[in-house]
Order: sequence, then C-alpha cells, then structure tokens
Amino acid sequence: MMKTQTKQKIIEYIEQKDKVRAHDLKRILNISSVALHKQLKTLVQTGKLIKLGKPPIVFYSIHTPSEILPTSNIKEKVFIEKNYLYISPRGELLTGVKGLSEWATNTKQSNLIQLSEEYITTRKQANRSVNTHGWIDATNRFNSLFPEKLINRVIYQDFYSLPKFGKTKLGQLVLYAKQSQSLNLINRLIDSCQPIIKKIIHHYHINAVVFIPPTIPRQIQLLKEFARGLHINLPTIDLVKVYSNDIPVAQKSLSKMEERIINARETIQIKSSKTYEKVLLIDDAIGSGATIHETAIKLKSQNLCEHVFAYAIVGSYKGFDVIREI
Repeated sequence: MMKTQTKQKIIEYIEQKDKVRAHDLKRILNISSVALHKQLKTLVQTGKLIKLGKPPIVFYSIHTPSEILPTSNIKEKVFIEKNYLYISPRGELLTGVKGLSEWATNTKQSNLIQLSEEYITTRKQANRSVNTHGWIDATNRFNSLFPEKLINRVIYQDFYSLPKFGKTKLGQLVLYAKQSQSLNLINRLIDSCQPIIKKIIHHYHINAVVFIPPTIPRQIQLLKEFARGLHINLPTIDLVKVYSNDIPVAQKSLSKMEERIINARETIQIKSSKTYEKVLLIDDAIGSGATIHETAIKLKSQNLCEHVFAYAIVGSYKGFDVIREI
C-alpha cells in the first residue's frame, strides 16, 4: 500500500510541475534515493512516466499514451512491426504499431484503421522496387540524369521517405544517427546494412571500397563508424574533402545541380594510388547523385579502377531529388 501511495504522490507532483528532477521528488517525499529511483524506474517501465535526458541531468514527465492503431489482423500487425520506426520529437525510438500510433497522434491523423491500411499499401508499393537480391537498383534512373554511364550499378537499400508517411525506418536511423552522433543508432544501421553490403560485394566481385567523406566536421562521423563496424575485409581507397578558406559547404545547402556538381568536383580528393578492377562507393544517402557521379569521374580519370558500383543506405523515392535534411 505504501509503495502505491508513493507512486501516486510522484505522479501527482509531476502533474503539477510538468517536469521534475529526482532530487526535487526526494526532497518533497522525504524518502531515500534508492527507494525513489526504484519507484521511478517502475513508473517508466510501466509507461506512466517518460525519462528525459541523461545523468546527471534527468527529468521525469507524465507519459500521455497515443491511441493505439486497432490492428486486429495479425499479418497486418506483424508487417507494421517489421517495417515501421518513428523517432518522436521527444527523442523516443518507437517501432511498429506503437510508433505509427504515436506519429498519427503527433501529426493529428484521423481514422486510424484506414491509416494503418494505407501505410501497408504504401510500404508494399515501395517494396516492389526491391529486387530479388534485396536491394533497389536505381541505375536506369541515374543514367537518365548522367548519360556518361560511369557507374555500373547504383543501389539503395531503401528509400529515404515515402509519400504521406515520411521517413522510412532506415531514413529515420540515418537522419538521427548523423544529427545526434549516436553510436547506438549507428550500430543499429550497421546491423541492418551489413548483410546487404556484404552480399553486394560478393555478387559483383568487389575488390575495394570507397567511403564518401563527410562534409560537416563532427566528433562522431557516421560513415567512419560505419566503416569500422562493417568489418569489410577489403582495401579502402581514401577520399578527403578540402575547401577554400576552410569553409565547409554541405551538398544539402546547394539548391542547384550545377552547384552540387562543382562542390563534389572541387572538394573531393583521392589520397590513394593503387588500382583495382571493381570498387564500391558507399554513402549514407543519394539525393541528386552529384557526389557519386563526380567521385566516379575522379576514380576513372586517375585510372584507379575499371568499374564503379555505388551503394547508399537510402535514396530519394522519385528521381534524384535533393535530400536536404541529411
């Protein structure tokens, strides 16, 4: 009974204050830190509270659950659980039906039954672009934009976003792994992408890999951690990005294709000199395609390879649109 009363007092106090820290609760309730944190842990695990932040700065807030999508069909539920992921504005990583329900609530979507059916239809439509190997072959689209045909295959593992429903599971992970520099999210990406990348390497008999260098300096770089975690037992052709006056200009900040081509052409430089027959370019996302196209030009003009293949975790759903978020 005492534990139930303590839980209720915690909830009532947080309801009054919106967000509180543990030391405030300890002072008000006059209980030990061990007892308090035990109660808080239970309330978070049971979905009554949300924990915000990391030690030493942690706040607790009331969790208002979203209306859960009424998916009575087991196959529908399994499909959503497998394919959907949502990172909420609070930073919660929510998968499946719970994630789709939270997104629907936050974006004020109505008719949840119809919404779940529409998501399944949209996701299955996108899945038709996935070939029997398990990836999306965007080569023909790419060649229509860059007719030089310097790249043998342009491959996405998935689309970055889908109509109406926004970022895909991998799209969410790529965006927030880069923005948050979260090793946890990067490791989730590695687990998702490693089997496909290794399959591509085996299928096309790749001899060396090339990781597209980052534009914006960050303490933790997505593709550098990606390269370490993939454990690809192949030589790497080293690329670097250099700028005039040390002013980094991100591809996503350039609206014109001509500017994006100049950015890639003038800033990407190759440090390696050894020649390989087949190389695989690896990038987190392909938007306009300018970066991989200009990198392929450099590799071939410097006689560093005979054939270029390109892989991106995600790519644009329609054509080669600029992905401005990444």
